[in-house]
Order: sequence, then structure tokens, then C-alpha cells
Amino acid sequence: MSSLLASYVAHIHELDSYLSGTPVTLTGGDLSLAQIAAIARHIPSPTASPSAPPLRLSSSEQLRAAHNASRHVIASKVEAGLSVYGVSTGFGGSADTRTDDPIALGAALLQHQHSGVLIPSSRSRDASVSAAPLPLSDPTHSTTMPPAWTRAAMLVRTNSLLRGHSGVRWELVQKMVDVIEKGIVPLVPLRGSISASGDLSSLSYIAGMLIGNPAIRVWLLAPPIPLSIPVQLNVPTPRFPASLAGSSTFTSGAATPATSYGGASPISPTSPSTPASSVHEDDFAKSNFIPQSAFSFSSPDPASTIYTAPKALFLTNTSPLPLASKEHLGILNGTAFSAGLAALVVSGARDVVVLGAFLTALSVEATLGARGSFDPFVSYARPHPGQIESAHLIWSLLSESKFAQGHELEVKIEEDDGVLRQDRYSFRTSPQWLGPQFEDIKRIEETIRIEVNSTTDNPLVEPPHEPGGQGKIHHAGNFQALAVTNAMDHLRLSLSHIGRLMFVQLTEMINPAMNRGLPGNLSGGDSALDFGCKGLDIAAASYAGELNVLGGMNVGVGNVSAEMHNQSVNSLALVSARYTLTALEVSQLMAATHLFVVCQALDARTLYVEMRELSAQVVRDTLRQEFALSGADQLVDKIAHKVMPQVYEALDRTTGMDTAPRMAKVASEAISPLIEALALLDLSALDLGKVASFRKTLAGKLATLLTELRCAYLGVSLADVRRGRPGSVSTPAPTPVFEIAPRGRTPASAFLAPRTRVLYEFVRAELGIRMHGADNLRGSVFGMRDCTLPGLEMEEAVMGGSVDTTLGDKVAVIVEAIRDGRMARVLARACAGVEA
Repeated sequence: MSSLLASYVAHIHELDSYLSGTPVTLTGGDLSLAQIAAIARHIPSPTASPSAPPLRLSSSEQLRAAHNASRHVIASKVEAGLSVYGVSTGFGGSADTRTDDPIALGAALLQHQHSGVLIPSSRSRDASVSAAPLPLSDPTHSTTMPPAWTRAAMLVRTNSLLRGHSGVRWELVQKMVDVIEKGIVPLVPLRGSISASGDLSSLSYIAGMLIGNPAIRVWLLAPPIPLSIPVQLNVPTPRFPASLAGSSTFTSGAATPATSYGGASPISPTSPSTPASSVHEDDFAKSNFIPQSAFSFSSPDPASTIYTAPKALFLTNTSPLPLASKEHLGILNGTAFSAGLAALVVSGARDVVVLGAFLTALSVEATLGARGSFDPFVSYARPHPGQIESAHLIWSLLSESKFAQGHELEVKIEEDDGVLRQDRYSFRTSPQWLGPQFEDIKRIEETIRIEVNSTTDNPLVEPPHEPGGQGKIHHAGNFQALAVTNAMDHLRLSLSHIGRLMFVQLTEMINPAMNRGLPGNLSGGDSALDFGCKGLDIAAASYAGELNVLGGMNVGVGNVSAEMHNQSVNSLALVSARYTLTALEVSQLMAATHLFVVCQALDARTLYVEMRELSAQVVRDTLRQEFALSGADQLVDKIAHKVMPQVYEALDRTTGMDTAPRMAKVASEAISPLIEALALLDLSALDLGKVASFRKTLAGKLATLLTELRCAYLGVSLADVRRGRPGSVSTPAPTPVFEIAPRGRTPASAFLAPRTRVLYEFVRAELGIRMHGADNLRGSVFGMRDCTLPGLEMEEAVMGGSVDTTLGDKVAVIVEAIRDGRMARVLARACAGVEA
């Protein structure tokens, strides 16, 4: 089995090939997670890029022959009047009933499975509900599966039916491909499946769409075919009052006019209990046209309209497919929704675990940690495969870093006093923590890969193995999806563990008592008016708490008996997959927050390195100035050598103070070693009265130096720095000490390892998220001053970048990059050669 990293990189390259136009060809046996993601999450479009790739069926004659033979087994038994479960019998606990009408039986199967709740309902515009109070959650999203889930399920079910074990016609498989390619997606209830006998209820809505049931509602993700002829259906086209002609928003109590493609108006869904032919035209004028909102994954056109199934099929030039014997059950009786959603979740989870290794490496750099924690010797002394792999990845990521400590220095005991001898747990033990997650996610990936390439029907049809054979019908339980449930339960736990590690690393970087000299809260300005990442620390604690809850859930043990006690044990696989998607989304929030924080920490670390280097020069210059030591460089160096350790130590300890009192404190603590140095060097001739002047001058110059550096890193003019507090008299801008040039968007790049630098520069340069704190330094945080800009000008100022967005909005930009796949491509590029 290949490593998780190799599989991850291959997945990204494979996905990109499909998004570049390589067709996805279904064979029934090698459907990949990349293929599912490409079809499920991307909309078919001749113009948009990337678009869902072309979908094809295998051209194998052998596969086609086996498929036809499977169908012949069913057809011959029906013709012979033989009793077959689901063809002549009732279903589940009602399998003791008999009928010789398999088509009516199939219709009854769909009827009783169309029992999920979709809100808004088809009659939600009735007068009785027009004045309803505001809902507590989004009505559509809280009851309806996002289209990406359903497209994944349709693809998985098509692949399963192609295998020739379900006894369905080839035409059905072709029709499934047709509707997927045209972007026709039924609305499917979010809840209602117990994933025993498969995801029966969920899949029934796909079947209802295929036969054109007008009670089934459908999204069209791709523009319908333009129509040049009047719509001719058994359902009349709605008419709207002239007063509604210009309206386009969804408002309670008023009909929303149709959005049109090629002049065709959508038909609003009708009540499942109302025959289409009996619906009067005026009813449509009063009914509910439901606009589509955002999806959990990639969102198609938010103005897309919901149609009835026959209307959607008509608009896309798709004929409904009357189902034959056994085909109703053939569509319903499978784990496609559970497996399809699980496949999408696993793909996202691999992003998170690999990103967790990158965040660890970046955090080690930001805190001046030791690369040696990931030395191959350590993991081979305890050779768990996941630990070896994750340690190797982090070790490789830190190669050539100027921040991470490559070699542990051996020092005398007295030189080491009071120093934390080793890195903190969250960094030092990260391979031992991430390693089990690498192993689990790799196993889970394989479980789901097997599931999406399986036949999960009952009964199964075994075609004859030789000409003239009869074939067999197998009554068994491949629909039981506990393999998926267990995989999702374990994945949720893994995501919780990864999120916990991210949270601890994040909060230790923010804490000045643990971050090795970085400012408290990683503030870019003075701590009295800049609380930096404190709010993100609190938000991350919220994410960690939620992940703890989700990780502790065991959905698989929560099943209850159902359906006349026939489904006495059931997997709840779809429920587990849904909760695992929630855990994935929360972990993505955590990862994005961590990435924002670590980039801030890296810039703060780079600034601090410069501060240390330049402060030594400031001390030397002040010694020359105050003690008239011009030209005595060796003497100045000897004094500075005694003074600087105390200056550095004071700089480390005072990161939580405002600049002026902080530098006064630093300068004061330099006096004792200064006097000691002057005594040791027998410089009694010097004017020791200059010591007080030295302290004052040094404090002022260090304060100005720090302000200059902050301006250079944050892109602020020294003249724009807030010099006074509200109600006080502002002081003039200080005279620059070094005339420091702006450091640009990526000041830490020169110190980072080549591989970690790729991710850091993606955030800073490509996503445009700069070091935080410029507005605090200028005193221009909204609300600090009287904000009198009119609303429109203020909006333009925000959009133009002259007014800062919120911290949360910056993190949201990173979240979007994680969810839409851009981050994955960056990680794959940075990992190139790690597996070599």
C-alpha cells in the first residue's frame, strides 16, 4: 500500500487531469475518489473552467454482455411467473405479500419511500403559512442535501449498476449518465435514511426524477437548452401578475417570478398528493418558487431555480425513463449516498491531515523549535508506519530552514539554567500524534474505495457462467453499510485529534509565556490597543470543543430497530457521514485559523530577529554618543558584549508591554551590566554621570527602532503612527533611526525552509493576507476615530482595501482556498520529491 502522502499527491494530479477535460470512464470496478470529486463538485458547463469532466461508460463488449445477461435473468423469471423478492413480493417485513404486477409494485416502492421532509414544502405559500415567524435555521439547508452529495451518489449508484449484478437494463445506466452530464439533480431530504437496505429513501428521489414524477423537485445546475417552441407539458406554464415582473428576491407571502433560460419559465413544484393534470394555472401563480442558496461544497449559480422533474427533463431535452421490473429496487437498494458523501469527506480529510503536518513545521519555525524532534532515528526506534511517514514529511519540510534549530547545541549546566531544554509537547510529539491519523485515514480511504466499487443490492443477480445457463438470484445483505459507518466514526475521531493538535500549537504561539519572545497575542502594535490574535484564540477554542464532541460520537452503536423489526440492525452510515462532514468543516476552520496565526507569528519572528540585530547596533551607537567613545570600536564591542545578553533577555520578557515603557524597562536592565563592564575595563575616567543619559537615550532609540520595524512590516508610514491617546496632545513623529525600507508582503520568506515558504507565500502573496496590525499602528481601526464617511463611500473604501476587513473575513479567505482545492495544489507542489 502506498503512503498517504503519495496517494494524496496522486489524487490531486488525477483530479486536475479531469478538470482539464480528461473524461471519467466508468467500468464498475475502478471508480476513484478523484473521479467522484470531479463529477460531484463541479458543474457541467461548456464555458466555465474548471467544469465537470465528460462522463463515459466503458466500451467493453464483455461488460455489456454480462450486464445484458444479468437483465435477462430477471426478465426470464418474470416471464416464467417465478416469485422473486422485490419483483413479485412486497418489501422488507412485507415480503409475504405477492403480486404479478412488478411495475405497479415498483411505483408503490417509490411512493412509500418518498417520505423525507423538504422545506419549503410545495405548498409553503398557502395563506396559512404566509405570516409564519422567522425560521430558526435555513429552511432549505436544514432539510435538503446539497447537490454535490446527490451528484456523488448518482455517480456511485451508476457505477454499481454497471457491474451487472442488479438485473437492470443498460438503458437505465445510460440514463443515469445522461442526467449527471446535464446537471439535473433532484432535491433529496437530508434526513430519513438509516442506511439499511441501503439509502432507500434518499435514492428514491433519484428514481422519481428519472421517471418524471411531477411531485419530485429538481435543480438544474447547467443552463437548460434554449427553447424556441412553447412549452407543451401536462402541467400548465404559470402566469404572473404584471406587478411581479421586476421582482427577483424570495420574500414571504409573495410569488417570486421565474428566472428563464431561453425564454422558458420554471414550473413550481406541486404537492405530491395533487395530480399534475388537476393543478389549475392560478395555483401556480400563487405557489412557491424556491431560489437556491449556497452549498456546503462548491456553489453553482445561486439564482438557479427549482423545477418539477418533468419540467427539468423537458428543458434539458431529456425523456423520462419508465422503469422495468426490478429497476425501482435496483436504484434504491444500495449505499450510494453514504458512500458518495464519505468519498467526498475522505478527500477533504486528507487535505487536513497533510496541512496539519505543514502547520506543525511552520509552527516549529515560528517558535525556533528543533528539527531534531523529527530525526529518522526517533521514528525507526518506534516503527509505526504513520509515525515514520509524518515525521519524514515534517523533517523534509524543515530542511534548510533558518528558524528551525538544525543541531542541538551542547552547553554547560550554568549556561543552560532556566531554559526549556526541549520543545513543547505539541511540536515534539507531533509525529506520534499525527502518525495514527495518517494510518487511519489511509485505511479509511481504502474502505471507501472498495465500497464505491461494490454491488450493494439485494437481491443480487449472478449471470449464467455458460451459454444457456439459468443464472442465480442471491438474497443477502450487501446493503448493510456498517463498513462505511465505522470508517466515518473513526475519521471523525481522527479529525478531532488533528484539530486538537492544531489548537494547542496555535494557542502556544499566541501565549507570550510559551512562544519564545514573540509579542503577546502576536499583536503588530502596542498591546494596549492591539490584541492581535486573541479573538482567534477564543474562536479556535470553540472549534476544538465542537471537534471534541464530534470525535466522541459513535453513530454506529446508536441504531434502533425499524420497519416491522425487519431492519433490526442498521448502520446509520449516512448519518455518520453527515456528522463527519461537519467535523471536516470545523477542522477546516481550525486549520485556516492556525495558518493565519502562524503566518502572523512568522512575520513577528522575522521582525524580532531584525530587532535583536539592530538593537545591538543601537547600543553601540548610544555608547559612542553618550560616553564619547568615537573610534574606540574594540572597547565599545567589549562593553556591548556584556550588556547585550541582558538587553535580549529583557526584550524577551517584556513583549506584553507598550513600546515606551517596555524600552524604558529594557534600558534600565542594561545599566547593571554596563556599570559592571565599565568597572572591569577600568574605565573610571569615564563620566559615570552619563549613565542616566545613556539609559534615556537608549530607551528612546529602541522605541523608535521598534516603531520603524513595525511600519516596515505593516506597510505604514512612520508619520502616520498614532502618537497620542484619545484626549491627549499628539506628539510629532520620531526621527527615524535607520530609515528602514518597507519589507513587502512576505518578509519571513528569507528565513523559511523552501517547502514551508511555498505555503507561507501562498497566504501572503496569492491570497493577499498581510501581517495584521496596520490599522492599530495608525490608530485607524474603525471606531477609534469619528467615522463620518457615507455608507457608499465606506463600502468602496472597504472593497478598495483602504479600510481593513475583519480578522474573521481574512480567515474565511483561507477557508475558501482549502475547500475549493487551491490549498491542496499548493501542498502537493511543496511536497514534490518528498517521497523520492
